[in-house]
Amino acid sequence: MVFTAEEETAGWIGGYFVTILKSVTLDGWVIISILIVMALISFAVMIDKVLLVNRQAKANSEFERHFREISGQLRDLDRGDAARLATLDDRITAENQKRVRNSSLFRIYQLGVAELHQRYVALEGRGLSAQAIAAIRATLDGGLVRENQRLDRLMVLLTIAISGGPFLGLLGTVVGVMITFAAIAQSGDVNVNAIAPGIAAALVATVAGLGVAIPALFGYNYLITRIKNLSADMQVFVDEFTTKVAESFSDDGAAPVPLAAE
Repeated sequence: MVFTAEEETAGWIGGYFVTILKSVTLDGWVIISILIVMALISFAVMIDKVLLVNRQAKANSEFERHFREISGQLRDLDRGDAARLATLDDRITAENQKRVRNSSLFRIYQLGVAELHQRYVALEGRGLSAQAIAAIRATLDGGLVRENQRLDRLMVLLTIAISGGPFLGLLGTVVGVMITFAAIAQSGDVNVNAIAPGIAAALVATVAGLGVAIPALFGYNYLITRIKNLSADMQVFVDEFTTKVAESFSDDGAAPVPLAAE
């Protein structure tokens, strides 16, 4: 007897699948429930992180465009006004300010110019020593580390889903197989019809574990690549900012940059 594709599909959905689910034991449902929760958490983390890295990448691009306009003209910044020094608000249109404030580069920039303003004012306009510039660099590096921690936050949940999902599924399968064979040994009825449903139901846990791990693995690899790119951009910006500060404010013999007139 030959079945059409529609009849085979209906037989799978309405017959085999239902039979397998009915054969899943209580311990199997416990494992599957845990895996479902892990899947929901991992998908929530992936969605949140994708939105974060996309938003931050766009904001960084916007900030870099404005920073390039002033990077060679640090002397034009009003260092007598800490608020203006620490922001680019006067150079950014109102509709772009919100996006720029999502930029990790902008937050690092704020740390750098705040430290620069504090030290330059304390020195009464004299050039910065190598130690002072190194201290500014340390502040920027600290900001970079905190930004990386912000990007990496909750990523551990994806690694747990990747590594823990298959093992939980395997645990459910092993326990299910043990229970199936124990039930067969107790009843004394050894035949394929008695074994098959229990084995198939036990394997559902392994399938659920792989269903959790595989999407989490793809999402993790995608996100970790995007995060590395953002981290590299921040490292480049720290190097660039420190170099430009050293060029404009160093006391290596060149005349210090005068304060802008208030």
